[in-house]
Amino acid sequence: MDADRTGPGVRLPPPLVFIAGLGLGFLLQRRCPLPFAAPENPLPRLLGGVLVLGSAALALWGFLTFRRARTTVRPDRPASALLTAGPFHFTRNPLYLSLSLLHAGTALLANALWPALMLLPVLLVIRFHVIAREERHLAARFGADYQAYLRSVRRWL
Repeated sequence: MDADRTGPGVRLPPPLVFIAGLGLGFLLQRRCPLPFAAPENPLPRLLGGVLVLGSAALALWGFLTFRRARTTVRPDRPASALLTAGPFHFTRNPLYLSLSLLHAGTALLANALWPALMLLPVLLVIRFHVIAREERHLAARFGADYQAYLRSVRRWL
């Protein structure tokens, strides 16, 4: 079967990749503590709270956009619509951006540098094992429309 009908072939559920990165980061943090700031400094926690709230708002906007378009949010299933409205007007990956904000915000709320550092390997896994497959699928499924979208909207921000 064609990739446009079978889906992108994503085998790693993105939320689990983020959870694994956070988990490993917190294990490292427990073993060798690295705080962002002194415990009495409220700035990391304030910034973390802002990121977590922003993450929730972006995720909700993204999920509602998927629902309105009646296409799947699951990256292992074929897309039935090319999303270009809502948060997809600003970023091609609003849900992964939302998970990234949640990851960073959680690390800041905990005043823990190791989980924040683990965001980079998580993003590399997402980029090369999830997004790359999704982009191939969307290109096969939506052709010129997807190519035009690629030219007009950045992958992240």
